[in-house]
Amino acid sequence: MKKLLILGFTVFSLVCFGQSKYEKGMQKALEQWQGGQIKEAIALLERIAASDKENWVPVYYQVFIEITQGFNNPQEAAVEEEIERNRIIIEQWLNKGGEEWYVLKGMNETLELITDPMTKGMTQSPIINQAYEQAVALNPKNPRAVYSLASFHLNSAKFMKVDVDYYCKMLHKSIELFDQQTSEIPFYPSWGKDWAVKTQELCVNKN
Repeated sequence: MKKLLILGFTVFSLVCFGQSKYEKGMQKALEQWQGGQIKEAIALLERIAASDKENWVPVYYQVFIEITQGFNNPQEAAVEEEIERNRIIIEQWLNKGGEEWYVLKGMNETLELITDPMTKGMTQSPIINQAYEQAVALNPKNPRAVYSLASFHLNSAKFMKVDVDYYCKMLHKSIELFDQQTSEIPFYPSWGKDWAVKTQELCVNKN
């Protein structure tokens, strides 16, 4: 799972020469994370965010790393505290960061769900679905938003009635959108295509 997360997470390449202090810091933080230095990466991202309180990108990565680490060990005692901390941060940035933060909200609530699926499934599922639907509504061309909504429903198909064909088409569309995405914002999120390709197996198994 950890390898899949790292493979599924890519950032735009930046030329070392002429990098700003912000770019060097961000690049170092992401390298630390990919190298397994999780605490160091999060600490550096927190310092970068503190120096530019209007920039949502370093805070986004901080929360993203916390969530993806939680997916590796959802039953750890500290995960519940991390979920609540993430929840507070996400709510603060929903209006500034747009659909990317609604995707994070859906992911964080999914982490809450998998800490105790049998107990939390009924209450968490509508919250997750609403977050991803809001992300798609804000930007129907955001590949992470489209992928996340499709993936959530496809993974829910084993528990409830789902129009699998509809969400498989949505998943395929997300892969097309991943290939089209561009951004002039340094370190703008670009993760997800590998996850979407992997999720296609659910569509193959249903046919």
